[in-house]
Amino acid sequence: MRRVLFFILIIYTCLCKLESQEFIGVHTSQYLPFVNLIYQPANLTRDTAKWNFNFLSTNVALLNSQVFATGDIWDGLAKVGFGDLKYFLASEESLLYVKGRLIAPSLTFKLNDRHSFALSTSVRADGVYSSSNDDFLKIFSGISQPDALKDINDEYFKSLVNSWVEYSLSWSTTILRDENNWLTGGANLKILNGAGSGYLEMDGVDVMFDDESISHFDMQFSYGFNESLSKTIDGGDIIEQSGNMGIGLDLGLEYAYLPDYLIGVDGAPYKYKIGFVISDIGHINHPDTKNQASYNVSMENVPYSRFKGIQTIEALKDSIEKSIDFEENKGGSFRTKLPLSMVFNFDYCITPGWFVNGSVMHRPNYYTATVNILNKGIWRYTITPRYEKQKWGAYLPFDHNSVLGWNIGIAGRYRQFFLGSSTFVGNLFGIGRGQMLVYFGVSVPIGSL
Repeated sequence: MRRVLFFILIIYTCLCKLESQEFIGVHTSQYLPFVNLIYQPANLTRDTAKWNFNFLSTNVALLNSQVFATGDIWDGLAKVGFGDLKYFLASEESLLYVKGRLIAPSLTFKLNDRHSFALSTSVRADGVYSSSNDDFLKIFSGISQPDALKDINDEYFKSLVNSWVEYSLSWSTTILRDENNWLTGGANLKILNGAGSGYLEMDGVDVMFDDESISHFDMQFSYGFNESLSKTIDGGDIIEQSGNMGIGLDLGLEYAYLPDYLIGVDGAPYKYKIGFVISDIGHINHPDTKNQASYNVSMENVPYSRFKGIQTIEALKDSIEKSIDFEENKGGSFRTKLPLSMVFNFDYCITPGWFVNGSVMHRPNYYTATVNILNKGIWRYTITPRYEKQKWGAYLPFDHNSVLGWNIGIAGRYRQFFLGSSTFVGNLFGIGRGQMLVYFGVSVPIGSL
């Protein structure tokens, strides 16, 4: 039990540092085919290389002025005591979602001017955390003045983590092309191999206080996690594949317009380009859960001293089981849908070599089939001015998320190598959440048509 709670906490405290793996900034480049596959599969056939080989595209998270490599994250968190109850529950009207991606070695192939294909592998992680307030903590901090406490009514804490490996076969094709117009379409068919997944929910929390005791405590306490999640926490491997399989799909359409006066002009592949993508259609079933239970908690007239000095989630669970009448339901399975999103993108060539890109992303009803954490969808807006030609590129992304707020980054590209941050400029001006998010990658084009 403690392990799943500890892992959910890791999602809240650490993986939120990995959102830069969306490569905000260089996602606007037409010269990085593997990044384009994430955002717009229809763009792949616009690349001129016969082959592209991707070595790696990932990020580095700078947490508390330390650089954590993949294998060090778990040890680092264990040393700073994030298993403590005060870190787990100390939040007020908090809502956080995270999204991480690592693109493993992958390959694209351009069959002819009309059709292109790609085989790619990605490691992905997603998480959601939401808490209504921090009043839970007061119960376990040693109550000395109970008359100052306000009753708690219908509060909650909810969290979910989902990680998986996806193997993609991508196809991009030219639907229509002449001297001025170019319409392309694309699709990613993805075989999903589930990794660590789990959820936790404390809902309908009602607490009434009197001078001598907690007169009433009522809530529903539910959790579930698969065996892979247990191995991840015990062994430290971020991806421990579970064997649970699924199917996913991305679909994209993109149109570019090139006026006569820009035909053949270096640095002006089009005057404007518009595209639409619906991505992450699909889900993964987890039929064999390592542990899954639902407690209907109800207790009356419990002395304040019963919870005094509780420091860990495990101690909280043990104390509740000794103090209350509870009903436990075990077994079953759960499903995690992919984080479905819809994106509209617009790219405009101001003058040869200089562009401005804008996009609107909507993610509806995030993971509501598993844990109903978000009743409203997530919106993200980006504006990215850039200078870009085939050899060099520079990017200045402005990013606003309806949950996380503003961030400003900076990135650069030399041929097929890129390096950037989605937070660096924002940190300089005190904008954003203060963490440093860095991404990098390299791919090699071979031959051309």
